[in-house]
Amino acid sequence: RKESSQSPIPNPQSPMPQIGIHTHNDSEMAVANAIAAVMAGAKMVQGTINGYGERCGNANLCSLIPNLQLKLGYSCISGDQLTQLTEASRFVSEVVNLAPDEHAPFVGRSAFAHKGGIHVSAVERNPLTYEHMQPEQVGNRRRIVISEQSGLSNVLAKARSFGIELDQLKAEAKQILQRLKDLESEGFQFEAAEASFALLMHEALGGRQKFFEVKGFQVHCDLIEGKEASNALATIKVAVEGKNILEAAEGNGPVAALDAALRKALVNFYPQIATFDLTDYKVRILNGHTGTAAKTRVLVESGNGHQRWTTVGVSTNILEASYQAVVEGLEYGLLLHSQAEAAVKASS
Repeated sequence: RKESSQSPIPNPQSPMPQIGIHTHNDSEMAVANAIAAVMAGAKMVQGTINGYGERCGNANLCSLIPNLQLKLGYSCISGDQLTQLTEASRFVSEVVNLAPDEHAPFVGRSAFAHKGGIHVSAVERNPLTYEHMQPEQVGNRRRIVISEQSGLSNVLAKARSFGIELDQLKAEAKQILQRLKDLESEGFQFEAAEASFALLMHEALGGRQKFFEVKGFQVHCDLIEGKEASNALATIKVAVEGKNILEAAEGNGPVAALDAALRKALVNFYPQIATFDLTDYKVRILNGHTGTAAKTRVLVESGNGHQRWTTVGVSTNILEASYQAVVEGLEYGLLLHSQAEAAVKASS
């Protein structure tokens, strides 16, 4: 008996079997290949939030889903689910303990950021002149960035985002813009330090609330051979509500000690400070060619469990730069708390 070696010929009338696609990003083509597969008939797409995966990652669902749904008309998830995409992206970043990609399409913090003066002016009139979609569709938001490229439109728009109306105060707005440019010439940068810029605006308008005043501080470090970290002791003198408070605290390094001493001096007057956390600390050398005399820019991110904010400090002394950023971080947190209390009273 002779067996046939040929496979049965498929019935051309039978439905095409459902196929899926699983792509990796080794050539930066994972999303593009997945989209091509869907357009060719694939019914299932495998990917990961933020593209996390082995080697160069998998197809990024945070880019793939809005491209398929908003650009090509495929039904992937509900509109309500789509508005939670940015939140999902940031939640997964927190779970895996990786910093969110600020420049990620659709869900990145800078995906809908604008900073050029003419650019911002156009966006204020018609967002579609510079945006390919409404950021709210994926749960993101438009952000006006303050930088050396800023014009008056940036300052006015940023002020509105902080609840400060400057449209009728053009002279003050121009003063703020000039102050911004002066500070940036010294090394300050407010693109990532919006809390510091908010305090700058309040000060220029004469409405910066003085919660406390640091009269002086000292930090002493003990370098112990064989240990990577150094023990530090900070003492600080603070004037608050007409009283001079002197406190000291130890920390794992000079900045931690200074932060602890300042909080210790203030917590009896402002108990809410106990809920403030210093969540990130970044240092950048601005002019490294000058060696140990180089200017240092410090960014400090703080939070209260509900909101996060970033402040900046610049100095040739890294401790002084850190002090500036830490103090403004606490000051802005107190400002937020004060504004929240005022809003509650106004609504009652």
